Formats: sequence, C-alpha cells, structure tokens
Amino acid sequence: MKTKEFTNILQENPEKALFFEYQAGQYVRTDYHITEIKNVNFDTVDCGGIRNQWSEVHVQLWENEIPEPDHAVDTTKALKIFEVVNRVRETYPNTDIKFEYGNSVFPTAILPVHNIKDTGNALIVQLTPDQTTCKAKDRATTPEEKAAACCGPVSEKPKIRVSLASLQAANSCEPGSGCC
Repeated sequence: MKTKEFTNILQENPEKALFFEYQAGQYVRTDYHITEIKNVNFDTVDCGGIRNQWSEVHVQLWENEIPEPDHAVDTTKALKIFEVVNRVRETYPNTDIKFEYGNSVFPTAILPVHNIKDTGNALIVQLTPDQTTCKAKDRATTPEEKAAACCGPVSEKPKIRVSLASLQAANSCEPGSGCC
C-alpha cells in the first residue's frame, strides 16, 4: 500500500479507532504511540552485482513500558501526526508504507500492510511479515537462468574418498626426495 492510499483512508474515516494486527490475532496494545515517520532510501547491490534503489515510508509504533489506559491513537490523531511531519518535510506519498513494531515477545520488524478492515467504528490495519528474496533469481526468466543465478541451487559435487592406506600406497613426497 502506498503512503497516500493510507492517509486517504485515514481522511475518509475520521475519529475511528485505529488498531494494528501484527500477526493473526495479535494486536499492538491500544495505548501505542506513533513515534516516528521515516522516509527511507535504499541503495543496494544484490548478489548478481546489480544496483537497486527504492524508497519506503516506515511508521514506528511504540508501546510505553507502563501502560497508559487514557492514551489512544485514532484515525484523526494519526493523520495529525502525518501533518506535523509533513510541515517539517514531505513524507513520500507514492512509496510503499510499512510499519515498524516489536515488543517483548515479537522481535522488531518492518511490516507491510496486507489489508485494512473496517469494522464500522474502527479500522484494523492487518500487517504481514515480508520474506527475504534473491533479486538475481527473481530477475531470471527461464529455469536455466534461475539455476545459474548466484543463489540458485547448488549442484552436488562428487565426494572424494581418501583413506590412510591409499595415501601410503601412493607415491608420496618425502623430505629429500626432490618432489617439492
């Protein structure tokens, strides 16, 4: 989901509760804070030697160690945080938006939006973990190219069996023999 799509959904649903489901049935506590909105620029070189560049927006969700029962972020408050950030510098509107979250039982991860469910009085942002990939293999268009990609399956090399008896029977290099 693009950042602009997300903020448009917030605008279209004023004052609705805003919940984040980071795993099936597991929710960020309702007293979370939005602590940062980051424009993130990636400049990478993959294992095939190809340079890749892209940008994303990461929104950091944080839970205070001490629960705050009187604190909640609804759609209107979340939109106001985006507006505060945009007064300082523009948040990339046409890039993917992802959410950074972790707690004591879930390691910090960057999670893309899978779906936003409208329950009538609340929006539930369903997040799904990304999986790593091999760009060189992803670029391949044929099975042969995929096999030749640097991350392709490793062909099994023949095993060489060496025994002490075979070493002793073979011509060996001994000191003074002139072989070295």
